[in-house]
Amino acid sequence: MFHKVSAVFAAVALSSQAFAQSMPNPGGMAPDTPRMETGTPPKDHANTQDKLFVRQAALGDRAEVELGKLAASKATTPAVRDYAKRMQADHGKSGDKLMRIGKKAEPNIPGELDPEHKRIRDNLNKASGRDFDIAYLTSQVTDHQRTANLLLWHMSFGQSAELTQYSQETLPVVMEHLQHAKQQLMALTSAPVPDR
Repeated sequence: MFHKVSAVFAAVALSSQAFAQSMPNPGGMAPDTPRMETGTPPKDHANTQDKLFVRQAALGDRAEVELGKLAASKATTPAVRDYAKRMQADHGKSGDKLMRIGKKAEPNIPGELDPEHKRIRDNLNKASGRDFDIAYLTSQVTDHQRTANLLLWHMSFGQSAELTQYSQETLPVVMEHLQHAKQQLMALTSAPVPDR
């Protein structure tokens, strides 16, 4: 009788061990990783970082387009107006492309500007003349620095190959926008203030 119980216990223990070894370790994967091989998701699968990236980048593109429209109509300096029009065009295309390839990430994107960009828009609406141009370009420098950091972060932690490629292709454009904004801002702030 004792030998039968021992044999049954040994069989149960061996089958439990074999079952446990056949299951992937869910503790080693992000909750949104499909179970293929442990820790080896498909290349086009979006992880949590991809979702966050698409949301933040889409909000940034939307803000650039909206603030660009405002600056194109209110800026007094022709170079600032041209820059604003370029922001509308470039970020409009960038946003459209991001939405096409970022759909798989199922990002939660609000339908309006985020609170920070609403504040910027409100402040720009109150400004005029040279003060408006300087305020707009200052916000552009800050926004493009943040966007560059977001793209670099995504290239390090994103999982979707398509979104990573988007980040790699977008970063040089954002750096160009940043450099242009800095140059325009320096030209404006170093120029003498015109008599009023």
